[in-house]
Amino acid sequence: MTMVKTRTFCCCIPTRLGVVIIALIGLLGGGILSIAGGLNAHRVEGSKVSIAISIVVYSVLAIVSFLGLIGAIGRKLSLVKLYFAMLFAHLIFSLGVGIFALFRIYNDKGAFIKECIATNTAAQSDDPTKLCNEGLRIIKGMTTTLFILLWLFEIWGCVIVSSYAGQLADENAVEGVVKDTEAW
Repeated sequence: MTMVKTRTFCCCIPTRLGVVIIALIGLLGGGILSIAGGLNAHRVEGSKVSIAISIVVYSVLAIVSFLGLIGAIGRKLSLVKLYFAMLFAHLIFSLGVGIFALFRIYNDKGAFIKECIATNTAAQSDDPTKLCNEGLRIIKGMTTTLFILLWLFEIWGCVIVSSYAGQLADENAVEGVVKDTEAW
C-alpha cells in the first residue's frame, strides 16, 4: 500500500493537529469576542455599526471553526475544504470590517475627547486634553495591534488548513489506487 507523507508546520507539528488547534482557538476566540462585543455594544457611542458587524463576523468564525474541528477529527475532506473556503472568506471580510473599525476609531477623535472630558473627573483636574489624548493613543495602538495579530493568525490558519486539505486529497487519491500484482 502506498503511504502519503504527513505534512507538518513549524518543522514537526502535523497539519491535522494544527487544524484541530486552529479550529479550537477559532471556536473559543470567536465565541469569546462575539460575547464580549455583545456585552459591551451598548457602551460604545460612535461606532455601533462596526461593533455589530464585528459581533456577527466573530460569531460566524466560531460556527465555521466548529465545522473545521469536526472535519479534522473525522478526516472529512469536504468539511476541511469547506472550512478552508469559509476561513478564507472570513479573513477577507474580517480585513474589511477591521479596516472600517480602525477608520472609525481614528476619525472619532473629537467625540472621544469630548466624552472623556465630560465623564472623567480626573480629566477635569489635570490637563484634560493631554490626558484624554493619551488614552486615545493607547486605545488606537492596542486596537491596531490586536487586529494585525488576529489577521496574521488567520492567514497562518488558512495556510495550515490548505496544507491539510491537500494531504487529505492525496490520501483519498491513494485509497482509490488498486495495484495489479499479477504480471501478464
